[in-house]
Amino acid sequence: MTEDRNRGEDWLRWGAQVGTQRAIGGLVGGGLAVIAPFGLILMAVIAGVTLLAGAGDWLSSFFGPHPPAIATDASRPAEWLTPITRQAVTLGIPNSLVLAVINQASDGQVYGDRWYCSNGHTTGEACHTAYHKGMLGIGPQGVHHVGIGYSLMGLNGKDVPIPTGDHHNIAWNLHTGVSLLAGILNGAAYWQPALTTFHARFQVPPHWQGTENYAATIEGDLGSYETVSVNGGPPQKQDVVQGLYDSGPDLGAWALANWSHKTGQWDDPQNLPEWVFVVGAAPTGPLWAHPWVPKTVQVIPPPPHSAGPATITTTRYYLWGHTMVSPVSVVGTLKDGRQVPFDLSTENPAIPVWTDGTVFGAQVPLTGPNALTRITATWPNPLGHNTTTETIPWPEQPSGAVSAVGHVADTETVAQWWPDILVASQRTGVPAPWIAAEMANESGGNAADAGPNGLAGAYGLMQLIPSTARALPGWYPGARQNAQENLILGAELLDENYRQFGSWRIASAAYYGGPGSVENDGVHGAMPWRQAGPLLDTIPFASAGNNLTMEQYANNIAATSRVIAQSQKGATS
Repeated sequence: MTEDRNRGEDWLRWGAQVGTQRAIGGLVGGGLAVIAPFGLILMAVIAGVTLLAGAGDWLSSFFGPHPPAIATDASRPAEWLTPITRQAVTLGIPNSLVLAVINQASDGQVYGDRWYCSNGHTTGEACHTAYHKGMLGIGPQGVHHVGIGYSLMGLNGKDVPIPTGDHHNIAWNLHTGVSLLAGILNGAAYWQPALTTFHARFQVPPHWQGTENYAATIEGDLGSYETVSVNGGPPQKQDVVQGLYDSGPDLGAWALANWSHKTGQWDDPQNLPEWVFVVGAAPTGPLWAHPWVPKTVQVIPPPPHSAGPATITTTRYYLWGHTMVSPVSVVGTLKDGRQVPFDLSTENPAIPVWTDGTVFGAQVPLTGPNALTRITATWPNPLGHNTTTETIPWPEQPSGAVSAVGHVADTETVAQWWPDILVASQRTGVPAPWIAAEMANESGGNAADAGPNGLAGAYGLMQLIPSTARALPGWYPGARQNAQENLILGAELLDENYRQFGSWRIASAAYYGGPGSVENDGVHGAMPWRQAGPLLDTIPFASAGNNLTMEQYANNIAATSRVIAQSQKGATS
């Protein structure tokens, strides 16, 4: 594993080394050519010109187009599905839960460390940037990091002894992190408080503030859970078979190839095959379930003048899902119709990646008449169903993305749904213009064309994905497909986000990217919008076609709500 990790480190340094070597070569060559005849002053001038000329590609990397996104947020941790599954199965916890924890801790990146700041709110890259700006004297001096969560599992070096000089050892980090997680979960009756305990004890610095939303964020990342009424015991197959595949597969790809920031294309004039890598996972494995919160008991007295006994109902909220499974096959399709199989890295030693990972690779042309156009992965399904397939275009381009536009629905469209919007507002307390604005940005108020949309299967006026809808108080089978109920569910989601963050704009940002993405950008409860907005610079699920940052999306909702409020007499503001 150490050899594989070092090989991965070599990749990370490769691009920087090439640029550095070119710049140094240009400086040395230019300097030697001018020292003798022209003297030190002319040498400095020519060296400066040479430096600027050699730095053109480097500077363009900051301002020019960037290559396609590596993968969706959820699929990045799938690079480690093989060792994660090995650890999880051995320790008796679902691998999907480990994937969710890694997604929050590091986005699946070996060097995706989480920095924690002294202000108690800012984490991640925002904290890292603020800390170094303060050190350089160009930012607040009081902001400094109080701890770092290292590598895939985000283990805090102040609470967990990290190997000296090897903070990013993959094998150690996974084994230790999953073992600590399993120890907490296996000793707990309910997982909601247990996950919060794990986060506070092993991932964040001592006395860190703002860990109360961690369990809810992990719950949302899992994307496959259900409320089941049972009289003790976990849910049975008949209780959970409906919506079994709602969460769907996650698939992402990237290339190990030269990319031109100047032209925004692959820099391959000879059209030679290049390595393309694919990661993916789908919840098609065995079912697992565990109590999430303590059960509730409700005693319903008999009707008046009835001799019958009181009715006792018991409800227990289970967190359940399916084990994540890697694809059984991945195939790339070229422009001429030919198909190229992608091999699994654990079975093909020629693929230049870690041998213990879960990466499919193939050498395919990225430019020219036979360039790669799309990638398709296949998974087996349980219960004898047909196989699950997922296809992504290459390179990934925006197409029909949910929540990618910010427009104002016309007055007639809003008026059509206004009575139902008022009902949703009365049920949830969310301002009616804000609900209408969310509807306008998500579906344009057009119920006929409102789903299912996107790879996640978003549906309805409020474009709710199945796993999100099932977690809301008003959900029942078929509610998402009813236009009026879809409005209520969307309003319930906005209300939940508002209760967490205390701002309607941040609530809409979380509606768009999820609470986890909001927190990853350094935004936590009680943070004012003027402070939170600039931090929300992430484009969530960009590989699905989204092209707005969470700040831009939230501002669109706010602007739309103002227009709608002005157009509706008696609207709640």
